[in-house]
Amino acid sequence: MLPSGAFVLVVIATVILHCNGAPTNCTITLQQYTTIQIGWTQQQVTQFLGSPGIIVLEVGTAGSPYQMISVQYSALQSSSATASFLFMGGSLYTKSQAGIDAGVYTITSQQYTMIQAGWTRDQVTNLCGSPGSAISESGTGNTASVSVMYTVSGTPYASVSFTFTGGQITSMFEVGLSPPVNDKITLLQYQTVQIGWSQQQVTQFLGGPGIIVLEVGTAGSPYQMISVQYSGQQSSAATASFLFMGGSLYTKSQAGMDTGVYTITSQQYKTIQPGWTRDQVTSLCGSPGSAISESGTGNTASVSVMYTVSGTPYAFASFTFTGGQITSMFEVGLK
Repeated sequence: MLPSGAFVLVVIATVILHCNGAPTNCTITLQQYTTIQIGWTQQQVTQFLGSPGIIVLEVGTAGSPYQMISVQYSALQSSSATASFLFMGGSLYTKSQAGIDAGVYTITSQQYTMIQAGWTRDQVTNLCGSPGSAISESGTGNTASVSVMYTVSGTPYASVSFTFTGGQITSMFEVGLSPPVNDKITLLQYQTVQIGWSQQQVTQFLGGPGIIVLEVGTAGSPYQMISVQYSGQQSSAATASFLFMGGSLYTKSQAGMDTGVYTITSQQYKTIQPGWTRDQVTSLCGSPGSAISESGTGNTASVSVMYTVSGTPYAFASFTFTGGQITSMFEVGLK
């Protein structure tokens, strides 16, 4: 068994080995990070930065084209900011940074709504007034990919991210953007919107385009996916989401829009069996439950329905009906 203190010595020895004798040498500036290019060898990066950094991951046989080594450096001004470099077969495959770029790059909800898949980074930069913070990069030429992040003024936890592949946006999402006033929806409106409607139909019916929270694929492609979110008319904590595939509504879901009380008992849950229809469940429980998500049409139509349990706020039961019959069911907290 190692004597006390031996483990500390091993850790210190490892740090010294990887940092050329001084942990403070494992630092990097934004200019250095920006200069390093995908395809550089690990030796080139080490020589350029003056130290090999801290190896945080090493997988595979040395010299193998599939060997992966991930190396990390800290910012010169702040140790909480880091830059990471992933080498594949000795060449830089991906680089990423968190906090190294301390610039202020902001975006508004209106600007985000205007941006579309297929836009170039120059287009986004011109609209927003800044290029954003490049948080990760990989690939070269037509396969080059860069993820760019913007923050939202006045909302410290809100952010927007775009991924550009081959120079154009291939995916985009946001967290915490406040929806405009016209991006509100009532339960009746949510229930009226039908699977198969076009995105234009939904926008016209609801009076606003909603907030795009995800956009993947080429505009006009039958495989393009766009997820749009609205908030409840009475409470911004309630949301309705619509996922469009190739321009048509593929799935819709809601959380908190339906404020009805739909309860179930443990005995009722145990009575219900796969294959039951929704009418059978409704008759037994005395209510239809809250339809939290819907997709498909005809024989492939699927709806997930939730019930709560009286007196136990964290207990619930969920049923998925496909083609009108229960195909899956589960519960949480039922005694």
